Amino acid sequence: MEGRKPLAKVEGRRRMRMSGVTVAYRGTPNLDDWVAYIANGSRSKKLILADHASERKVKGLLTRCQAMTRKEIEKLAKN
Repeated sequence: MEGRKPLAKVEGRRRMRMSGVTVAYRGTPNLDDWVAYIANGSRSKKLILADHASERKVKGLLTRCQAMTRKEIEKLAKN
């Protein structure tokens, strides 16, 4: 009996140009389980930018965040 291969996980980090914020993301291709969060924020709480989103939404969010300030990105994040 041949077993199924586990789904490949993708993760990465991107540093935003204007604000210097590092945003980490991870998920599975072709599934809507992607998450993006601020990696170098405060240690007591993770600021989540997107949760249970599609890969396209997360990548679009990362592109939009490139031109935002730190305050704008933190305002966009869910607590």
